[in-house]
Amino acid sequence: MSAAYPSLPVPPSAAPIGEWLVELLSTTSEHAVVFLDPEGRVVAWLGAAERLFGYTPEEAVGMPFDRVFAPEDQSLGLQRQELIVAAASGRSEDDRWHVRKDGSRFWASGLLEVVRKPDGGVTAFCKVLRDRTDVRTQLDALHNRIAALSEQHTRRTHFLVALGHEMRNPMAPLVASVAALKRSDDPDLKRQCCATLERQLGVLTRLLDDLSAATHAALGKARLETERLNLQEALECAAASIAPTAAQQGRHLRLLLPPVPFEIEADPARLQQMLANLLGNAVKFTPPGGHIALSASVEGSMAVIRVEDDGLGIPHEVLPHIFELFTRNESQDAPDGLGVGLAVVDELARLHGGGVEARSPGVGKGSVFTLRLPLRQPARPAP
Repeated sequence: MSAAYPSLPVPPSAAPIGEWLVELLSTTSEHAVVFLDPEGRVVAWLGAAERLFGYTPEEAVGMPFDRVFAPEDQSLGLQRQELIVAAASGRSEDDRWHVRKDGSRFWASGLLEVVRKPDGGVTAFCKVLRDRTDVRTQLDALHNRIAALSEQHTRRTHFLVALGHEMRNPMAPLVASVAALKRSDDPDLKRQCCATLERQLGVLTRLLDDLSAATHAALGKARLETERLNLQEALECAAASIAPTAAQQGRHLRLLLPPVPFEIEADPARLQQMLANLLGNAVKFTPPGGHIALSASVEGSMAVIRVEDDGLGIPHEVLPHIFELFTRNESQDAPDGLGVGLAVVDELARLHGGGVEARSPGVGKGSVFTLRLPLRQPARPAP
């Protein structure tokens, strides 16, 4: 018998082949082969046991095998349950995390079999394990993928419900205005109805623009038609577009621009779409009497546009996902939305070579959206 196991108890029924069996089991490099006494203490540490668990044979022999079980399994008594099942039925199979000497973990597939005396009593247990962390990693990846697809499906379902709601909102004023135009020839009423029609058609147009931009981004077909733009003029245009809605809903809008004009290279329609989404989002999530500020600055080679409000804020759990498609603020006081507008801003900002980020101290504490776009670089003189 190998000198490393001078006290190895060989079952009486296996005594004639004990020597060469131990040598055979010691040669396997893939499987850990461990013999345990009836109390679960290690009496033989063979094969890949040292490589998998990190204990030398001298350290392992006499050690309770419980030590290599994960703490959460020990708290449930699973290490003892395994011995009980094997003693009762002859064998016990398991797939679980085990703990190495250095505290790291690996996923093992194991089989525990009982070695009996002639009278049926338990002489020892033989545990054979194999490292299958690779399989566990693949399973975890599949589970994560399934969970992601399930969440995506849920978001799409909510999106379709919200889309119907968002498109229904402008329909009532449109229908009412058309009916009023048919009944009356009053010039003042006609002007009022035309203003309502124009406003509600603008809502539908922006909604369809966002849906189109999101679809093109998802398909990788988004395109820009850039030109030289004065940023201050673009911001004044965006503020003028949202100001009537903000005033009508009791929000105070401020425009804070630097005195020196500067230029960017951008798609004018897409820039207005980004600004409209950020300002519209601020108006939607700021209660009456609240304040919204649109400002601009320069940081290095980037033009920096900030939309700041003192409205409902963003929950901490939503903030990391705020620019993902179909992500919505589910707070109790939050208004309905599609979860498309901010995703469109993020995609268009990246297409321009910039980016967008959001900050919020929490619910009820307002939020700040920062849009960064590259400044137009001056042309270099010809050599």
